[in-house]
Amino acid sequence: MSSNSRNLEPSELLNLYWNYYQLHADQRMKITELFITVETILFGVYAAMFGENLSLMLIISIAVFIIGLICYFLDVRSTMLLHDCRVAIRELESRFMPNYSQDMRLFTCVKRHEGLIKFSKLIRSCYLSVSLAGIAMVIIALLA
Repeated sequence: MSSNSRNLEPSELLNLYWNYYQLHADQRMKITELFITVETILFGVYAAMFGENLSLMLIISIAVFIIGLICYFLDVRSTMLLHDCRVAIRELESRFMPNYSQDMRLFTCVKRHEGLIKFSKLIRSCYLSVSLAGIAMVIIALLA
């Protein structure tokens, strides 16, 4: 190890973790926004083409299914990365902010208030529901 190496200060670690958290939270929201935009367009084109161009309906149906699944798995990945970051920040809070009240330790406080309904579960259920709708659309296109 180099003689110039040093440990990061808690504030530097917190800044590093926060930037990491912010990056992945922002990516997660962009995935959700992209999902809403793309799927809305695909559903609109499907509805406009209904019964007219069966091969295009089939392609759009498959795209709806695949995009829903991709967004689902990207959200799972982002959630895992964000969870690990929250755990690290809570550890920093417990080590370097022991004299602060629970309410001042944001990530510790958020952990206490997590309920049964979480953004992750809600958004993933939307992704899966749209993927299932894509399968239904494939069946409709094949039967039309």
